[in-house]
Amino acid sequence: MTREQKFDLIALCACLALALALRLPGLAVFLTADEARSWFGRSIIFTDSLVRGDFSNAGPGGVVPYIENVSLSPAPGVTTMWAGTVGILLAYLWQGAPMPLADFLRQLPFDPVDPAMFFWLRLPGVLVAAAVTGLTYWWGRSLLGRWGALLAAGLLALDPFYLALSRVLGHDALAASFMWLSLLAFLKGQEMEVRGWGLGIRSQALMFVVLSGAFGGLAFLSKYPALFLGAFVAVYHVSRITYQVLHLRPLRFTRYGLWAMFWPVILWSLAAGVVFVLCWPAMWVNPAGTVTAIIGDALRASGSSHPKGSFFLGQPVPDPGASFYWLVAWLRSTPIVLIGLLLSIWPLGQWLVGGQRKAKQASLTSNFLLPTPYLWAYIILYTLLVTYGGKKQDRYLLPAFPAMIMLAAIGYTCVVRYVLNSPRFTHHVLRFAVHASVVALLALQLGLVYPAYPYYFSYYNSVAGGAAAAARLMPVGWGEGLDQAAAYLNTLPGVESAKVTAWYSTTFEPYFKGQAIYKIDEDKISRSAKPGVAADYVVFYINQVQRQLPSEGVLQFFQTGSPVYTVTLNGLDYAWIYPAPGVQHIISNEARLVGQAELLGYNLTNEAGQPVTITHPESVVYLSLYWEWQGKAENEPIRVSLVDRDGTTRGWGNPVQTVAPVPYAKWQDGMIVRDDFALVIFPDTSPGEYRLSVWIERPATGETVGVFPLEDEVIIPVVERQDQK
Repeated sequence: MTREQKFDLIALCACLALALALRLPGLAVFLTADEARSWFGRSIIFTDSLVRGDFSNAGPGGVVPYIENVSLSPAPGVTTMWAGTVGILLAYLWQGAPMPLADFLRQLPFDPVDPAMFFWLRLPGVLVAAAVTGLTYWWGRSLLGRWGALLAAGLLALDPFYLALSRVLGHDALAASFMWLSLLAFLKGQEMEVRGWGLGIRSQALMFVVLSGAFGGLAFLSKYPALFLGAFVAVYHVSRITYQVLHLRPLRFTRYGLWAMFWPVILWSLAAGVVFVLCWPAMWVNPAGTVTAIIGDALRASGSSHPKGSFFLGQPVPDPGASFYWLVAWLRSTPIVLIGLLLSIWPLGQWLVGGQRKAKQASLTSNFLLPTPYLWAYIILYTLLVTYGGKKQDRYLLPAFPAMIMLAAIGYTCVVRYVLNSPRFTHHVLRFAVHASVVALLALQLGLVYPAYPYYFSYYNSVAGGAAAAARLMPVGWGEGLDQAAAYLNTLPGVESAKVTAWYSTTFEPYFKGQAIYKIDEDKISRSAKPGVAADYVVFYINQVQRQLPSEGVLQFFQTGSPVYTVTLNGLDYAWIYPAPGVQHIISNEARLVGQAELLGYNLTNEAGQPVTITHPESVVYLSLYWEWQGKAENEPIRVSLVDRDGTTRGWGNPVQTVAPVPYAKWQDGMIVRDDFALVIFPDTSPGEYRLSVWIERPATGETVGVFPLEDEVIIPVVERQDQK
């Protein structure tokens, strides 16, 4: 084995070890928003379909009866489901295959998910990320040199954004990984072609074209935006061949130009198509229906904004706009990568202004020139593509990050070689400088990233203002830190009987020992205050507060008080736990007067404050009515009475007090208010069930503004006293 081969082997092992060392520890510490009900549930459906041989169920709309309210989306995510399937099989084998696999799938804890499954579900994605790091070095050697490739692979292994997303079960990291490997393989093939037969394609270059297409097919199976890769590869190849034909070998154009121009693209497309079909069982039985569903969903998703809205430059917005992803690149990257990215503009400028000959004179070899302009084009065009879509999230930009990192490595390597390209510096000095630079840059990158462990999502560029600036400018948080909120609540006495409402409930619930409330009937915490008032505690999360969900008033109601606990990650508060009123009875139906108020729930107690479920004639019970302010005038109070089926009044609510955390003038839309009444049951009231009538009164004129449509929602039984029988 030669010295170079030994170095390659050691460098490859170092890249793999570095990638795994940062990804494997703490792999089950927390859960992100889309993992449980979306990707774990879909992985179970996908695995079940494979076990039963029902391949049509492994496509859009696939379901299994033992997982409720989860189906396979038209959006591909096939590689994510394969990763989940592999994770399930690993867990199954680790447990010694205790039962038939079909039975194992049925008994898997799903809602909530068992945290013991997280390691296995995420492990395949971690291994893919490690392999991507290794291949970045292995294929990048001929483009950047050994130490340049090592720098690129090391920065990729240590990139906090890629690191965070590759540690969860999702499709963003897999899409980015396969898109990058496809592009890198194509660059490698083109580099071989330049060193080989010019317009001809040597066997090794042909192999890399096929590999690039295969990875492109895997990228298509991961996420819609990966389709951009096919168009980019076609334009890339045609532009390079055209340049060679017109500037370097015009005589060959007439003989081989068109054939050399289109054959690699055709071969790439065939490889991508074969992998796409082979790796998605639904394509085996219903290709037309599957593709139609994908196209329809892609067209729908490309123009719609996030249903819960977004946050940008300090305020909630439906769509952050065209500058969002440029801000994401600034905040989500590291100073090391951004500086290197700026340095890569220099060799790009040398190439654009002076061409290859002048750049070579500046010691910038053609190997560097080959990928630089196309990597820049890839980043810019892909960013424009995702900017076009209405729904924008920072993770959608991840496929651009490996290319940014490669350009950063090119920038640093070019600068070091240029500075030391002088007779004063010997070859040994140059080599030492390159080695020291790579080690120093990777050490600095590690120093920036590792303090965020294990919540790598909480890393934001310190040069851009860090996490505090990010929280002011863009949506922050994907569930990290809710595990700590659950851990605190688990220390409280009587936690097993406690009710807690938490944003991203599926992320919070697996770690919580009590009862997590995400919705009541169809009233979810994202759009209603009802789950919050029904709980003993409410957990607010940072991007919920940024987007002011469910409303400004609901947040104001709780945030006026002090939280009992705050979760802080990387210097930024992520979650707050507030005491909640724990309302006994929630009004399920929509009891609303538009532009006035909506009834949420009520408590019924005796003089001692103990809950009561029945009343007696000639008695007094205390009613606490919780409602949401939506514009009701301060001087138009809410009134209540008890009525029979004929509408005859059988009890009257005498107002006691109206309670809100701030004065009326400061109420925001959605403010939660409590009205207390002493409900007097008339002496002549016969035993039976009576309904509560609630209305808004206008005392100045004696008019009724409106009666809340409660119907039979609130029924209060009246029974005869025992001592009166």
